[in-house]
Amino acid sequence: MEKTILNGKELSKITLGTVQLGMNYGIANNDGQPSSEKSFSMLNCALENGITSLDTARAYGNSEDVIGAFLKETKNIPFITSKLKIGLPQDAAEKEVEAAMYNSVETSLSKLGIKKLDCLMLHSATEMTTYGEIVSKTLADMIKKGYTSMVGASVYQPEELDIMLQNDIYEATQVPMSVFDQKLIHKGYIKRLKEKNIAVFVRSVFLQGVFFLEPEKITDPILLEYAKPYIEMLREYCKTENMSIAEFAISYIRDVEGVTSLVLGADTKEQVMENIRYINAPVISEKTRNELSEKFKEVNIKKIMEVLSRPKK
Repeated sequence: MEKTILNGKELSKITLGTVQLGMNYGIANNDGQPSSEKSFSMLNCALENGITSLDTARAYGNSEDVIGAFLKETKNIPFITSKLKIGLPQDAAEKEVEAAMYNSVETSLSKLGIKKLDCLMLHSATEMTTYGEIVSKTLADMIKKGYTSMVGASVYQPEELDIMLQNDIYEATQVPMSVFDQKLIHKGYIKRLKEKNIAVFVRSVFLQGVFFLEPEKITDPILLEYAKPYIEMLREYCKTENMSIAEFAISYIRDVEGVTSLVLGADTKEQVMENIRYINAPVISEKTRNELSEKFKEVNIKKIMEVLSRPKK
């Protein structure tokens, strides 16, 4: 598996997303949150097979606790990214914001059982502007004090990257991107991030499982209108390239210049191994890439996300 060196540590092309370890997540996940035993099995499988990077967050239920318990049993400490949410009223005093940020990162370190994060991100990039300069100042202080090696922001809307790119303190970002969601490519953001040597972690490569839904079984009216036609089209392209949906989805994003690592979750160790195989999938033909770039330009991700953001029953 391809790896890069980031702040002196190996970072694999796959970052294991661990939200599934801490809560019930994903539209296509019918098994629920895995047990501690299964979680440990997945983590061990990942580290033994070339994955050197884990992504977690304070907001991911007890994900940090699970990882921390696992790390006590292994000498192989991976590249760890966690995320904080300030979550205070907009008019909170600077001292309150600073205290909330330190409380969050200190809690993460305690739960993970480590002394320093490799990367600390704001879980919501909007907090860069909500609370003003105290946010970037505190993040800079956290680097100086040894809480983390680098800081970044998890982005949901392209415009948030404009704000992030104005401050050199940010050296990493996590962004949603997939075959259906290519706006960051079309609007030139991935190119700009690469030019500034910012590490780009891509999540939602499978659009939270939407790609794997069987078109004939979709009943939700929003998905019927805004997702089904593209799922059907995607399946046809997969046939043309002789690739599975997962191989195609991963390969498409893997080969975008400027992408550092793909954040891929899993519910079982078998899925971890599948993702490792998928990351070595063949290159998609230039003809197909060019056609997809145009045909999937207008996918209404906002409408699809309305369904994905509903509380899971």
